[in-house]
Amino acid sequence: MSFVDHLIHELSHTPFANSKQLMLTLHCLFPNDFLPALDILDRKLVRMVRVGTRTEDIFLVTSTSPPSRKSASSHQQDKSYEVRLRAWNCSCPTFALSAYRDQPPVTDDQPSTTEGEHVNYPFGGTLTRDTTRSLSPVCKHILACILHARCPDLFGGDSMFVVSMEELAGWCAGWGG
Repeated sequence: MSFVDHLIHELSHTPFANSKQLMLTLHCLFPNDFLPALDILDRKLVRMVRVGTRTEDIFLVTSTSPPSRKSASSHQQDKSYEVRLRAWNCSCPTFALSAYRDQPPVTDDQPSTTEGEHVNYPFGGTLTRDTTRSLSPVCKHILACILHARCPDLFGGDSMFVVSMEELAGWCAGWGG
């Protein structure tokens, strides 16, 4: 268990009133991403999508960026980023820069561990396993999703949708969601 995994584990088992030191430590480790991630959680912008009964979840995080004038006038849907914690990937440009600027990714097909119905997403997923990085690449969306998944009592993990494979394909094709 990495240091960050240990912190998040402790945070998930600590009453909110006593979590100040753990949150300050996470803020020191992620000075640019922790407060925006908390803002995402506070605004309830994280949706967890489970395909059928499989335990590989997809997280959709609604963008906190203000819509452009062009998209605001055309009534388009809010932009969402797709986050997959098992693969440790986010579709936002910040994560792409963070993940690939230092070294190429390492592929590993080993799944995360499951404890009953609760999936224990390891910090860094499978993307950064066995690399020489000191910290895994991260963005505010991934940090918000890992806190949402691993600390549901603190950050409200009640926004799960179960969909069929066909419905998910429709969402990906832009037919709703």
